[in-house]
Amino acid sequence: MKWLKWPLFPFAFIFWLITSIRNTIFNKKLIKPTSFSIPIINVGNITMGGTGKTPHTEYLIRLLQSKFKIAVLSKGYGRNTKEFMFVETKNKPFEVGDESLQIKNKFNDTIIAVDHNRVNGVLSILDEFPALDGIILDDAYQHRKIKPGLNILLSDYSQPFHKDYIFPLGYLRESKHNSCRADILIVSKCPENLTKNQAEILKKEISFKGDVFFSTIKYVEISHLFSQNNINIKTIKNLVLVTGIANPNPLLKFIKSFDINIKHLNFRDHYNYKEEDASEIIEIFDKFANDDKIILTTQKDAEKLKLFKSFKKYPLYCIDIEIDFIWDKNKFDKKILNYVIHNQNNC
Repeated sequence: MKWLKWPLFPFAFIFWLITSIRNTIFNKKLIKPTSFSIPIINVGNITMGGTGKTPHTEYLIRLLQSKFKIAVLSKGYGRNTKEFMFVETKNKPFEVGDESLQIKNKFNDTIIAVDHNRVNGVLSILDEFPALDGIILDDAYQHRKIKPGLNILLSDYSQPFHKDYIFPLGYLRESKHNSCRADILIVSKCPENLTKNQAEILKKEISFKGDVFFSTIKYVEISHLFSQNNINIKTIKNLVLVTGIANPNPLLKFIKSFDINIKHLNFRDHYNYKEEDASEIIEIFDKFANDDKIILTTQKDAEKLKLFKSFKKYPLYCIDIEIDFIWDKNKFDKKILNYVIHNQNNC
């Protein structure tokens, strides 16, 4: 820890104290979490963003949707409302949150809902769809009022939680020891060439008692926001990259592995773009390079940027990502499927 951060220690102690008292209240069952009679899978973290919760949630949807009727419930981070809502493709990001809308646009037939109160959210979904087979909670590890049947914790390979510090000294939402609430740990954003020996060393350092899996990011395709045109990244010469995500470094590293001239405009996570931002992006793009150029953004940012009519005359593309497991993919899939199969109507 850098010595410059030591003045933040009193604030970190207060943050740790508040979260520890809250967790103790739930651990001692002074407040009892609500359980439900259907499988509830939570995908979360104890780090402030950037671990890849959304693509892992999408992986679970792909795994389960052909065999079960499932729903996804999230807080809808970044929206200007708090009440329960079913997400529809016609919604705007400020109504339901950018990531929830992203998921709905990719999985039109899947039930996606948002609610700041997760218990109320589950009850509202089940009231409308009583025959549901399971619910995926997106980012609810700290939402202790609801008890998931299967708790999946994510940890970024480049910034593992066991080497981090409590906020504001670091990026931990709560003490690293609370990883014990998880049933499964996924080390996300791993390099594809990660060796078994490196993975075993990391497992020992983390000292997690449950199953540990290692996932990596796959960049699937680059698609135009206003047409059906897809392009191959190998054909791109120049691009203006626009990101409003917690950690753009893996994407930057991927793009830089090709012979591409890049101008990166980095906004804060979940940034709400304004007209002046759109104008600035266009102005920079017009002055950047001479030809063979595009504007590239993430799926999450695309939900907001495509609302600006000024971009319709420009080559605005987004890059699609998925996750895959380096090893033990079948073991992970089987664990998830068995949980959903064997916990129907079993409170």
